[in-house]
Amino acid sequence: MAVVNVNGISGINSITAQSNALDFYNSAGNTLSIGANLTGNVTGNATGLSGTPNITVGTIAATSLNASGVVTATSFSGSGANLTGIAATTNVVTNSLVVSGITTVAAGSSAAPSITPTGDTDTGIFFPSADTIAFGEGGVETMRVNSSGELLIGTSTRTANGGVLQVSNGITFPATQSACSDVNTLDDYEEGTFTATVVGSSTPGTASYSGQVAKYTKVGRLVHFEIVLDWSSGTGTGNLLITGMPFTVGSGLTYPGLTVGYLANIALTASNVATASMDNTVYIRMFQYPVGGGAVTAVPYDASGTIVLTGSYAV
Repeated sequence: MAVVNVNGISGINSITAQSNALDFYNSAGNTLSIGANLTGNVTGNATGLSGTPNITVGTIAATSLNASGVVTATSFSGSGANLTGIAATTNVVTNSLVVSGITTVAAGSSAAPSITPTGDTDTGIFFPSADTIAFGEGGVETMRVNSSGELLIGTSTRTANGGVLQVSNGITFPATQSACSDVNTLDDYEEGTFTATVVGSSTPGTASYSGQVAKYTKVGRLVHFEIVLDWSSGTGTGNLLITGMPFTVGSGLTYPGLTVGYLANIALTASNVATASMDNTVYIRMFQYPVGGGAVTAVPYDASGTIVLTGSYAV
């Protein structure tokens, strides 16, 4: 054991314990009390080393270091596995990680992501291959950004020459359109049915239907529809109209032309052909024109008939 009385001693650069013990005494005979401003290197097993503030040493290799003041160091090394009793204060953060450099983690997998929240070890972020980031939920991969910058949702297999967004089970739009004025934005998709009926322009009237089918698909502002009507006992008067369209034609748009696929039992002027169009309403107007060209006139309401037509218009 090395015993040193440090009263009046200065200029010591290094003290090495020879028997794995280094004891200091002051004039009062109290042990383990090191005076202020002692500098140098302390090596060896300095078990039980303790002291008061203002101790400066180059290196401490010890199994225990106790200080009642402030310990300041440029760095600490080791696993920190045995650090205890550290509470969060202004200068000590125990519940977050702040890194100014690069943090490297294991690649992980969908079942065991490398970055996870507390208590949910099978949900988080992992890295299945080079330049690829993936996200897992409940042990199953749900989304990834691959090395080509493509976002794959619900699948890990890209479609060759596919778009930057690739999904496995379609894209759902809200039931009520959230309209966007940007001309490059698709803001709506909808499929459905509607109730188309024949009416007269002067008196709408009613009719009995043995066939009444109407379907539509809306993509953005464009509505495509198909109509099949087979009616009898109609009571309307005036010109023949079809109403009940799912959306109103957009204001200021041109009159969209429609295709009449089939027409039966509806009276037309001799040698005339039926056609149809829409204006800025929810009506389809039936017209006729002579074979070989000529003036276009309206088709009169008919108490019975069959019409199959299809078309598209913008809202």
